[in-house]
Amino acid sequence: MCINAVNAGTEKFFIDRFSARPGEAWCIFGAIHSGVHEFFRLITGDMPGVTADVLELAEAPGIVSFKKQQAVYESELKKDDTDYMDRVDTGTPAREFIVDVEGHRDLIEAFHLTQCLDQGFRELSTGQVRKLMLLSEFSKNPSCLMVETPFEGLDPLSCRGVSEALNHLRKTGVMLLLFVCNRYDIPSWCTHISVMAHGSIVFQGSRETGIQWLAHEPEQGVPDFQASLKDLRKDKTRKFSKFEQAPLVRLNQGAAGYGGKTIFQGLTLSIAQGQHTLVTGPNGSGKSTLLQLITGDHPACYRNDLTLFGIKRGSGESIWDLKKDMGIVGSELHRNYHVPGSALSAVLSGYFDSIGVYRHATPGQTAEAMAWLERINMKGKAQTSFRNLDFADQRLVLIARALIKLPRLLILDEPTQGLDELNRKAVLDFIEAIAGENICTILYVSHREDEFRDFFIQHIRMG
Repeated sequence: MCINAVNAGTEKFFIDRFSARPGEAWCIFGAIHSGVHEFFRLITGDMPGVTADVLELAEAPGIVSFKKQQAVYESELKKDDTDYMDRVDTGTPAREFIVDVEGHRDLIEAFHLTQCLDQGFRELSTGQVRKLMLLSEFSKNPSCLMVETPFEGLDPLSCRGVSEALNHLRKTGVMLLLFVCNRYDIPSWCTHISVMAHGSIVFQGSRETGIQWLAHEPEQGVPDFQASLKDLRKDKTRKFSKFEQAPLVRLNQGAAGYGGKTIFQGLTLSIAQGQHTLVTGPNGSGKSTLLQLITGDHPACYRNDLTLFGIKRGSGESIWDLKKDMGIVGSELHRNYHVPGSALSAVLSGYFDSIGVYRHATPGQTAEAMAWLERINMKGKAQTSFRNLDFADQRLVLIARALIKLPRLLILDEPTQGLDELNRKAVLDFIEAIAGENICTILYVSHREDEFRDFFIQHIRMG
């Protein structure tokens, strides 16, 4: 079994020649608009309209992708029977996604999923879901495994566990094709590297030669966020001074969980205006749950001693009155954003704190949304369906959605997930500039140590 592609592609994407053999571990590297996404679709058989002189694909490969993960999530939503039960339906138990649980105990332990086997799919954190999707494909014993950004959303310990498991598969003769958009995600044990740029392969060869080639690769264009900061200073009418007396967020001895299981407890947190806060911790430690508590997307927000913008939760306040001062980016919002609508409407929805746009936007709001799309180099995709954008472009659109109203509290849960290193740096530099100008107070969740910037004033470690 092998993969061969000769003169394969479409009008805007073209592969001159590519082949992979059993036992080889390929890393296909490229920025988000390099063609790497299209290459993944090609070899996974998900590119209609492709023409080719030769196109021989693997039979029944294991595939792990954001698209497939989203499909599982939406399927789980359709099967939610909470309305017909006397308890919350937490979804399909994790163990049902794994072929022969007992035969894969070592791998389950290496992925730190032993305690999650009886949890429902909707109870799992984003990182746990990612590991479960990987483990599900591993357990099917595929002869070929194709993975889109294998280490995205995983804590450092989980990254090591996944890397070791992939290397073990390689040693057993499984063909691996890993699609990555950051150089430091290229494993030391991969055998070959292919580099994408401008819709085609610009290099392919051994890992050693590929690393040397990448060291001299010129940087490609990135969003020019920084140039627009002057406009944001001018447009921002409600600037604030650092550490004003009333905190934006105050949580006293907080606790939350799912299905009777406590995720965290005894957490006290206070965030003053301008007190930019970093939250870290392993997958499943409750980072996203904490943010959902603050945004009102977790029912425990009413059972906790929680005050937002000086208003105590549960005192008759409207969540919409609170959310108008929040901008939110996170995996929960991303996977729930599956309604029809364009990229432009997705950015506009930030004004209304909705998933989709259900009221008339003013000409000024539409113009500002177009300006944000231009800042992220996506003005030309304004009318493209949000659901038809690739994952990274969707993420950039959601970042623009969160920033469009310049909220008092900017809540970012792994916002750069799926972005290549240059776009990741551009977003982080822009967020740092916003912090420096006190335009928003930032609450930021991340696993990546390269994102731990100096502007974070306090660091909350969970788990």
